[in-house]
Amino acid sequence: MAETEVGTFGFVGLGNMGAMMASNLATYAESKGLPKVQIWNRTRSKIKSLATNSHCEVAASISELAQKCDIVHTCLANDDVAFSVCRELFQSRKEGLIVVDHSTLFPTTSTTLNEEAEQAGVSFMSCPVFGPPAAAKSAGLLIVLSGKENSRSKVQSYIVPTLGKAVIDCGEDTSKGALLKILGNNCILGTIELLSESFTLAEKTGFDTNIFYDFIQQWFPAAAWVNYGKKIRDGTFSGKTGFTLPGGMKDAAYIRRLGTETSTPTPIIDQAWNHLTTAKSIGGESLDWSACAAGMRVTAGLKPFKGEDFTLKADNTNGV
Repeated sequence: MAETEVGTFGFVGLGNMGAMMASNLATYAESKGLPKVQIWNRTRSKIKSLATNSHCEVAASISELAQKCDIVHTCLANDDVAFSVCRELFQSRKEGLIVVDHSTLFPTTSTTLNEEAEQAGVSFMSCPVFGPPAAAKSAGLLIVLSGKENSRSKVQSYIVPTLGKAVIDCGEDTSKGALLKILGNNCILGTIELLSESFTLAEKTGFDTNIFYDFIQQWFPAAAWVNYGKKIRDGTFSGKTGFTLPGGMKDAAYIRRLGTETSTPTPIIDQAWNHLTTAKSIGGESLDWSACAAGMRVTAGLKPFKGEDFTLKADNTNGV
């Protein structure tokens, strides 16, 4: 699909990732003389800010957004939200509508949504992304494409460099796009668990963690190692601009579920799950999933947090 053939875009789900992606999509639309990107989000404050500062317009409802748009991007919290939002988009029954979903969903969820989209005359694509909010802001995401060939062609005509730096094409089966995201997150969470163990061991043996981090940068210069290594070294576990514990635990649950369904052991992720659970019980849900290291530190007899103390305060009003 040529750029001039793209009509109106929509974006649903303006969290840490979605807001950045929608802003970049709006910049692209404006540069091409296209209509404002139609946006919708359950938290209204995020909608107003984006509409004020970019080439976006607030839709009154998901149904109205679907009727106005040719391509709708979504970035949603979990499978239940995805079912709710996508089914509302499908029910609009606008002929030729393409729904490009960037959420991390279980493969069978993507398959079900694809089947329901076909019945409604809509094209559903599973297009999860790899990268933190900072990469979303700079359009540096790695984007997975899966769905009907014609839809993949249309989306690929603009998605790089508008939203990402590169794509991985997984073909027509939308479950494959969802599966690649889970496999990739298995690697990322496994890296966080390994870094948590390594930095804890360095600290307990009295080794300078700054020197160890320098080794990480020199020997493992991949984004996950460098970015999460720094967070774990410094104990900077705020989830305000990252990926929070509930999302990380959801993905860990997906990995473990896939392991159970295929009789595949997932010992690294099982251990990471334990450390994520410990971190959540100590510091709450707002922490970044790199706080897995806090769980590791407790196991090793260290204080969970270094630098900023994220420990939950007792609620005296409830007698706790």
